[in-house]
Amino acid sequence: MATRKNSGSSSSKRKTSGTKTNLSSRSALKAGKALIRRLQDPPVSYNFMVAFAPDGMKGAAMKGMATMASLAFDAAFTQISGLGSELEYDTVKSGGNNNEVYHLPKGIKRSGLSLKRGLASIASPLLRWCFQTLEEPKFITPKTMIVVLLNKNPYLPPVMVWTLYNVIPVKWEIDELDAKKSDIVIESIELVFSKMEIA
Repeated sequence: MATRKNSGSSSSKRKTSGTKTNLSSRSALKAGKALIRRLQDPPVSYNFMVAFAPDGMKGAAMKGMATMASLAFDAAFTQISGLGSELEYDTVKSGGNNNEVYHLPKGIKRSGLSLKRGLASIASPLLRWCFQTLEEPKFITPKTMIVVLLNKNPYLPPVMVWTLYNVIPVKWEIDELDAKKSDIVIESIELVFSKMEIA
């Protein structure tokens, strides 16, 4: 009788263990599917930041959460445009065959980067750098700049990171001041750069 009781108890434990394993597997599968759905959501355009990168740091390194936390990000911008590249080319028609056209690459064309935000304090590192460059062009100091598109989930790495090299400011201005309006004063900064990496 004692042997049968032990056997039944052991069988019951195995069933309980199996049930727990199945429930754990289902929970893990459900969590995995939920994560995949979140990862597949298209990124939102309003969740981004701008920072100066330390010398020698590459864009791929910006994907690390620890590195992100160590960067000194400047005040939030409301709009960034000009992130892109364009290949210039010459069009040549095939000799003796008017139905064929060849495109010969020439080089990369980069548009300027435009940043807009509410007028920042003069303590802003970006603003001080712009003033120094534009007012004293003999002492231009190119910078490496990082533009980070963040994930909607703050616990996940950034969606994309643009590293811009040899960045210099070429224009700074603010919107017109009008006593009849109560709008926020917006400053615009235009930058040019020599190379861009995406990670």
